[in-house]
Amino acid sequence: MKRSALDGSQQTNFIYLLPGLLFYAAFVFGPIVAALGLSLTSWDGLSMPKWVGLGNYVDLFSDSRFYIALRNNAELMIFYCVLPLVLGITLAACVWNLKQREQLALRTFLFLPYIMPTAVLGIIWAWLYNPAFGPFNQFLRAVGLGAFALPWLGDFNFVLPAVGIVATWYFFGFCMVIFLTGIQRIDPSLFDAAKVDGASARKTFFWITLPLLLPEIRVVLLLTVIASIKSFDLIFTMTRGGPANATLVPNIYMYQLGFELNRFGAAAAIAIVGAVLTFVINYAIHRFVGSQNKGRA
Repeated sequence: MKRSALDGSQQTNFIYLLPGLLFYAAFVFGPIVAALGLSLTSWDGLSMPKWVGLGNYVDLFSDSRFYIALRNNAELMIFYCVLPLVLGITLAACVWNLKQREQLALRTFLFLPYIMPTAVLGIIWAWLYNPAFGPFNQFLRAVGLGAFALPWLGDFNFVLPAVGIVATWYFFGFCMVIFLTGIQRIDPSLFDAAKVDGASARKTFFWITLPLLLPEIRVVLLLTVIASIKSFDLIFTMTRGGPANATLVPNIYMYQLGFELNRFGAAAAIAIVGAVLTFVINYAIHRFVGSQNKGRA
């Protein structure tokens, strides 16, 4: 029997992993270590870095703007994670019952926003929200609802939801496609048995479809949480964190500290805190949803 090239010893097989490991070390692990080291220094980008230890982290956790950024990021998670998940799974359940041609057309149409760069979408939506000539306010005035024509990106109460709605519009089609793929792997005989037993569409969804989609729900939550924590380009192109920190998020604050104030050590500290938050939240999601999935297996 002819032996495979992968049937050698572990040391021999390690050679095949070496290129990927080197690439990972150079472009992922290396920058993380460099950022961690930089976060322990005070550096303006020109002079020699000065060792400050945990000074940047002490300053960061005593900075009120950082807590504002964290609070805004937590509120944006509703628009980045919760709403896309709910809309995506609801639309997936509805679209699944359509004919194949209509299903394909809707999947393609609703997925289109996800393939566009978010920076471009931010510019487009900033124009749509323009208080003077934006289509939204023009429409409200045309139908006699001029009192509701607001400066959406300049209003302290509405600017965060206005930006969040764009994120929801961007992600919900992607979530829907993930859930449609998950429904395809469910044994059709389960739905047939529920129909024979007289179960309504609502009961079939909550007792069969939803529990069996827990792996897809976990994937969607992991991806959208990561996207919300590292959100930058959409907010930067729409509001740059304003007005008055109303849409300030950690990555925008990191940009301001690093590239506007030349405090690269403090900016690196924000990056490290963001990475830790991403790991902790995703680990919690993995454990909670994973345990629910095992409990139903």
